[in-house]
Amino acid sequence: MEVKSSPYYYSLALLFILNLIGTDSLWASPYFQSGDSIESRREVIEFDESLIEAYQADEAYNYFKNVREESAWEKFKHWLSLQWNRFLEWLLSGISEGNFWNYMALVLKILLILGLGLLIAWLFNKYYVVSQKSPPADQSELNLSEDERLIQQKDLSTLIEEAESEGNYRLASRYLFLNILKHLKDYNFIEYQFQKTNTDYKSEITQQDIRSDFSYASRFYEFVWYGDFKLGVTDFKAAKMRFENLIRNIHNSKTHG
Repeated sequence: MEVKSSPYYYSLALLFILNLIGTDSLWASPYFQSGDSIESRREVIEFDESLIEAYQADEAYNYFKNVREESAWEKFKHWLSLQWNRFLEWLLSGISEGNFWNYMALVLKILLILGLGLLIAWLFNKYYVVSQKSPPADQSELNLSEDERLIQQKDLSTLIEEAESEGNYRLASRYLFLNILKHLKDYNFIEYQFQKTNTDYKSEITQQDIRSDFSYASRFYEFVWYGDFKLGVTDFKAAKMRFENLIRNIHNSKTHG
C-alpha cells in the first residue's frame, strides 16, 4: 500500500532542519563565546585633571558664589544715582522729538529750578545767617559781656527811657529784653547764666503763657539786635507793650522755687 506524503509534513521537516542550522550558527557566533561578558569589555575613561582645574577656576561655572551685602553708603549712592537719572529724564523728556513746546517746557523747568534755588538761598540768609551775626561794636551800645552786670542793676527802666527818648529804639529793645530776663530770674522762672541761650531759658519756663510770650520776645530781640533791623517808633511801641505785659504776667504768677 503506497502512502502519499502530505505537504504539511514536508513543511514541518524543513522548518525543523532550518531551526537546527540557525541555532548552531548562533552559538558559534563570537558574540556568545564562553567567558565573554560586559565586564570583560569595560574600558576605564580617565579625565584630564588640568581640564577639571580650568573649569573650577572659571567663574562662569561657579554656582556657589557668596553675594556680598551692600553697605549703607553704597545703597545711598545707588539711590542717589537713581534719583538723578529720574530727574534728568523728567528735565529732558520730549527733547529728542524736536518739538517747540518741548523746548519751551525745558526752559520753564530750568527757570523753576533756579527760582527754588534763589528762594532757599534767601531763606537761609534771612533766618540762619542773620541769627549767627555778632552784635556790632558800637560805643553807644553795650557788649554782650555786660549783660550780667545790667541784669543785676535796678535801673533798667531808666536806661530804657533814655534810649527811647534819644530815638535809639534798637538799644531800647535790648534793655527791654534784658529787663524780662531780670524778672524771670528774680521770680525763679529761670536760672540765669551768661553762656545760656534764649532757647535754654525757654525750656526752663514751665508756665505755658509766659513761655509763649518769652518766645515772641526773644525772636523780636534777636531779629532787631543781631539782624541790624531798622526799627521804627510804631513797631517799637507795639513790641514794648507786649514786653511790659509779659513782665506783669510774671509778677502775677506764683513764685517758683
